[in-house]
Amino acid sequence: MELGIFQKDALIEKLAKKFYAIQGYVVPESYRMQSATHPAERACVAMALFAIQEFESIEHEY
Repeated sequence: MELGIFQKDALIEKLAKKFYAIQGYVVPESYRMQSATHPAERACVAMALFAIQEFESIEHEY
């Protein structure tokens, strides 16, 4: 299942916020993690992107 650009954007935001919450931090729902400048927030976005890419690569294999 190929994600559309808006679906991928929403998934990146959702995953990044979840990864940030795992570390004990919370941001407002309207906060854009992809616009963050803080290193920990940027790391969560990077993890979200990596997770999505890994999922897509596994999905294409099977």
